[in-house]
Amino acid sequence: MNQKLWTALLLPFAFSLAVLPAEAESIPIHRKSAISVKAPAVRKAVPRKKAAAPAPKRDENKASGLGPDVEVGLLTSGEVTITGLADFKAESAGKVVGKYGNGTRLSISRSGNTILLNGKKAGEKVYLITGNSAPAFAVKGNRYRGQMKLIPSAWGSGVTVVNAVPMELYLQSVVPAEAVPSWKADALKAQAVAARTYAMYHKNGYRSSGYDVTDDTRSQVYSGISSETEATSRAVRETAGEIVTYGGKPIDALFHSSGGGYTENSENVWGSVIPYLRGVKESYVGNPWTKTIPLSSFVRTMSNYGYGVGSLKGIKLSKLRIGEAHRSSDRGISGRVKTFTLIGKGGSRTVPGDKLQSIYGLDSTLYDLNVKGSNLIITGYGYGHGLGLSQWGAEAMAEKQGNGRDYYKTILTHYYSGTKVEKMY
Repeated sequence: MNQKLWTALLLPFAFSLAVLPAEAESIPIHRKSAISVKAPAVRKAVPRKKAAAPAPKRDENKASGLGPDVEVGLLTSGEVTITGLADFKAESAGKVVGKYGNGTRLSISRSGNTILLNGKKAGEKVYLITGNSAPAFAVKGNRYRGQMKLIPSAWGSGVTVVNAVPMELYLQSVVPAEAVPSWKADALKAQAVAARTYAMYHKNGYRSSGYDVTDDTRSQVYSGISSETEATSRAVRETAGEIVTYGGKPIDALFHSSGGGYTENSENVWGSVIPYLRGVKESYVGNPWTKTIPLSSFVRTMSNYGYGVGSLKGIKLSKLRIGEAHRSSDRGISGRVKTFTLIGKGGSRTVPGDKLQSIYGLDSTLYDLNVKGSNLIITGYGYGHGLGLSQWGAEAMAEKQGNGRDYYKTILTHYYSGTKVEKMY
């Protein structure tokens, strides 16, 4: 199939768009990321090395169905105040070092490698424990379930506060922060399973700092009980213990707001092939977004970033075909821009697609470039990196075919190629 190669030709006093033909193959469309209503922060798709095996720690929740503990890094500071929301005790090295009543405010600091509670030495690693799953502690303006682990910061002289909370209780906070609670049940269940899988895969991801995951978009957004809703908590309960696997192991369950009609292959974002992160067609496209940039400003900015070509004559980029598989060398399977070429009197420069995204804060790399008058018009689709589960795409599938029971598994195996949904506990 012939594919049109569009080159914006810039003349000294006039601007026109020339069309140059280029040969390209078509390939089969295999079936198989920020949200505008309530926008979960988009997680950057950065591959992480698998962490070492977890250090032994207190975890009595698996048998109760709440799953393994997740240790979430909340903050590091020279001095921290934590308020108990119930009677609690402090333990260090298996011994009780303090007992406190409901409402007690603890000032936590550090002397050398020793944690101080209200100025008194407590130990090198201290746990604050209520012994139940109700809201237990207030810190950082939020209320949290589970235990608080207090350790000397690995990277400075402060104290690191870690919330050790059972997986299922952790997810009750994460899912509403990453999805829209009013969505269909199957979309919420798909998000719950993806979030659980992500947490399992990244367990010990920040072990050198003393915890598994962060509470922000470097991992998953987690703010304690304040974000919990009945709809999302039900989705967590009804999928308890379920994760997405490939070859019997948890996958790196990346997700993003909107794929814009097609998700992307991992190698076009990470540079390496991940067998379950394959680009797939989706029915949800969403409204296009645009950005208009004066050509004079664009040329100057590109030059400042090392892509100067002198007087600009053209911009070479193959045409975007939304919702179709692409085969051109300058785009990924979804149409996300890998590179485009600036042509000028001083030669040509190839610009990475994500470089333009970074410079101008574009929602995704799924875009087209066109010249109109003295402006460059960037028209794009989707939001996020485009790998794995498309959240708006999942909602569209659930809206169209969901049954409120097990259709979420179809959604997950659509977006994560060759996978299974399995119950782990």
